[in-house]
Amino acid sequence: MHAGDGIPLMTASTKTVAREPSLTPKMCEEAMEWWLDMQEANLDSTAQAAFMAWRSAHPLHELAWEKALVLGEQLDSLRSRGDPGLARRALLLPAQEGLSRRRAIKGLALLLSASTGAWMARDSEMVSRISADYTTGVGEQRRVALTSELSVELNTRSALNARQTDQRWRLRLLSGEVLIDTASNQTLFIDTAQIQAQASSARFTVRLFDNGSTQLAVYRGSLQASPTQAGTWSALQAGQVARFGPLGMLDQRALQADAPAWAEGMIVANGQPLQAFLAELGRYRHGHLGCAPALANLRVWGTYPLADSDQVIDAVAHTLKLDVQRFTRLWVNLRPLPATV
Repeated sequence: MHAGDGIPLMTASTKTVAREPSLTPKMCEEAMEWWLDMQEANLDSTAQAAFMAWRSAHPLHELAWEKALVLGEQLDSLRSRGDPGLARRALLLPAQEGLSRRRAIKGLALLLSASTGAWMARDSEMVSRISADYTTGVGEQRRVALTSELSVELNTRSALNARQTDQRWRLRLLSGEVLIDTASNQTLFIDTAQIQAQASSARFTVRLFDNGSTQLAVYRGSLQASPTQAGTWSALQAGQVARFGPLGMLDQRALQADAPAWAEGMIVANGQPLQAFLAELGRYRHGHLGCAPALANLRVWGTYPLADSDQVIDAVAHTLKLDVQRFTRLWVNLRPLPATV
């Protein structure tokens, strides 16, 4: 979705961003019905056109859809925030416990509307995403050629603004991760809430983490970066990756690859703890993906295709001899194999 035409950048002076939207129960049900449709099957062209028509029929439909995606991503936290029984029942397949699709939709819609007050901090982010020039959904990557010498590729769940002023490109990453490739000698400026950076003739990624830090990884060329609340600049060369907070650099290390794995449709584990690997894989799918606490530090190795995250989960479970517990495709947990008698 390219919302840059006709939709200005949100500014600090905008006062309506955090105001609670008035989503009706009908809007919530419709959003969750579309969401369920997308989890159960690939939509044909007719259904896709109907979905896009619904999203554009009312401004709040887009916000309802964004909230539906947040709900899918936050099932684990919803389990502790609200009614665990309702959360569990709403996600069971119709074949389980005799739950009909209509009741599932109503249960999910109730969660969506009842949880609105808990998402005030996220509302601003969602509205910013709606107004962003370029966005991607869960599990989606998108490449955009801004000029013949400048391209950006957004990873899953990302939002980016791109503006050209005084013949210089200025990019702002609002969420997620972006791969930037510039062959121009003209300086490119990019910033997040934590850092400002500049580069020319370079290839690098910028990633925002949930803890408020920003990571820069340089694959070609070099760049300069400065935390927003510090006046010092740091130089990063090809083969280096560093993470910054608003006050300074948090860590720096050598890159382990010549390109980001996700840009090639892969996810790589080099001895990561299982819990960390599942958190990374979870960025590319809806719902909860976790493991029993006792398994959190098991080490994961391998290179896996991102096209089918369920196959990745099964492969890792097979290698580590674990059991995959699925309530639905949206609620997956790895646990030790049941003891045999």
